[in-house]
Amino acid sequence: MTTPCTRCHGQLEHGDLRCAVCALPVPLPAGDGADEHAARAQVLRCTECNAAVAFSPRAQAPHCAFCGAIMAIEQLVDPLEVAEVRIPFSVDRETAVAALRGWLGGRGWFAPRALRDDAVLETVTPLCWAGWVVSAQATVAWAADSDEGARRSAWAPHAGRVPMRFEAMVVPASRGLGSDECRRLVPYYDLRRAVPIESASVPGEEPAMIESFDTQRSAARRQVQRAIEATAKTRVEPHIPGRRYRNVHVACLLQGQTTERIALPAWVLAYRYRGRPYRAIVHGQRPEIVFGGSPTDWGKVGRLIAIALAVAALIAGLYLTRYR
Repeated sequence: MTTPCTRCHGQLEHGDLRCAVCALPVPLPAGDGADEHAARAQVLRCTECNAAVAFSPRAQAPHCAFCGAIMAIEQLVDPLEVAEVRIPFSVDRETAVAALRGWLGGRGWFAPRALRDDAVLETVTPLCWAGWVVSAQATVAWAADSDEGARRSAWAPHAGRVPMRFEAMVVPASRGLGSDECRRLVPYYDLRRAVPIESASVPGEEPAMIESFDTQRSAARRQVQRAIEATAKTRVEPHIPGRRYRNVHVACLLQGQTTERIALPAWVLAYRYRGRPYRAIVHGQRPEIVFGGSPTDWGKVGRLIAIALAVAALIAGLYLTRYR
């Protein structure tokens, strides 16, 4: 549920302490905050990877679904983001395992030859990681140096303002998955398939652990703002005159912003090869999207280096023989 800000008329979400656009403090409704002993959100916190994961009674998993370590309970003071919608899994367990085996078999010449067959699969976990879907209207002021108009100097300063619309940007909020891992997954999600978080699972869909939002409301706003500015910095590049430019800076004046908290599906697979653990991730909607850690056959690397050194020594010997 949202209400308009009294100053800029931007949308205020339930639990906001300040307006996301103009930073006007939001007065607490009567009764809110009066009781210092009011119930606060309690989050299961992994003691190893620090991921915040909601406990699923059906899964009966008192351990972290990301790294397998035990959990601790954390008591929060500020409002905690809670997923409103989720994207159902399109990839089942068997497909995820087959995708991992195919990925292991295609790791290239430097991977062990028997990796696909000898890798021991330990866990296959369906997880829904946390993210925000952000839409906003903004005026973006930019400044940069370019070669346009430069005379004796190589660079000349330029600046301008551009209206921009940011539509359905996915901003990762996960701690269990790294930011780089989330960015590799994001482009392949079909956000149109989102359903309310309490909706029943689709036929054949396994119960999944839904990650709690790690960031509290005040910090979440800063993360979203940084993501908008990073996107704006890329989008203003066509507006910079000249062929070369540098020192691009932007400032975003938000005129309206909405955020939706979403849970995004992914399979996290843990496997071992010769006693050493590795982790791989399979996209929850696109099984061809697989990435993660894999072993290297250092014997092949050593042989390649030895061959390269032998060739270099042969060339050096021929050169010295010719010009001696």
